[in-house]
Amino acid sequence: MADVRDLLQKNEKEPVLRTLRKTRKAFIVEYTCGFILLGLLGTLAVKGIALNHSLTYFVLGISLVSIGSAEFSRMIVRYKIAEDKLMIIYGLLKQSKKNVYFQALAFIPDLNIKQSRLQRLLNYGSVYLKSGGEHTFEIRDINNPQQVLDTIERLIEHNKSSGVRMV
Repeated sequence: MADVRDLLQKNEKEPVLRTLRKTRKAFIVEYTCGFILLGLLGTLAVKGIALNHSLTYFVLGISLVSIGSAEFSRMIVRYKIAEDKLMIIYGLLKQSKKNVYFQALAFIPDLNIKQSRLQRLLNYGSVYLKSGGEHTFEIRDINNPQQVLDTIERLIEHNKSSGVRMV
């Protein structure tokens, strides 16, 4: 029992090499719409054009929901890369955490990046890890996906060569 406790404490104190969140670039449409609506309301106020109060509150609400939903989506998912595992944390108050150990990833045949044209221009995208017929694991909408893929490949090789075994 003490060995299990020691292992758990070791894993909790393990240094995180990199923490990732979805990039704001992935929500460019939401931010643009929200700020255009806020700019429109500000321009109308400066010019002295009065709108119906309910219409003003409606437009203000739509813009805040647009920006707020993008920020909430960013905050709800985090990816952490440690030396021997990748952690995916979903949620703010109620959290679910998934650990993917690199030793198990050593047998993954496919490590890929997926980017649209716009994503390539803005340098963000998704990293996919696929193992045979199993479900694809993905790190979505992150900045510099090539750097993240290189980091994961380097850590997989390091864990393969060092012979790290998980209990």
